Amino acid sequence: MKKAATKTAFLLLMIFLLSCVSFAADAYQPGKIVKWENGTYAQNSKKKPMKNWIIYQLQTDNTTYSIARQKETKPQMQAGEAVQYELKKSNRVNVISAGGQKHEYQIVGQTAGPGQ
Repeated sequence: MKKAATKTAFLLLMIFLLSCVSFAADAYQPGKIVKWENGTYAQNSKKKPMKNWIIYQLQTDNTTYSIARQKETKPQMQAGEAVQYELKKSNRVNVISAGGQKHEYQIVGQTAGPGQ
């Protein structure tokens, strides 16, 4: 009887763990980099008040986000590239590029997509 209860408990634990893993994997959603362009951001330094960075247009189902990462001066993603994204806080997004690289970007703008 103990052996059956142990197997049942183990099975329930495994089901719970697998459901948690699949839920975490569902947090990322598919998106697409529509284009990238050079932009500038203000620094806290008076000697160099503006710095260059790359701004990407990340298209999702219903919104296009303008995202950027400070100190990224060369494009890491290209227009038309399929990516996975996860919205974090109100102004942050994690992006996994087609090459598998994961970076956190700042949302610097957004527009409603078609049908909004």
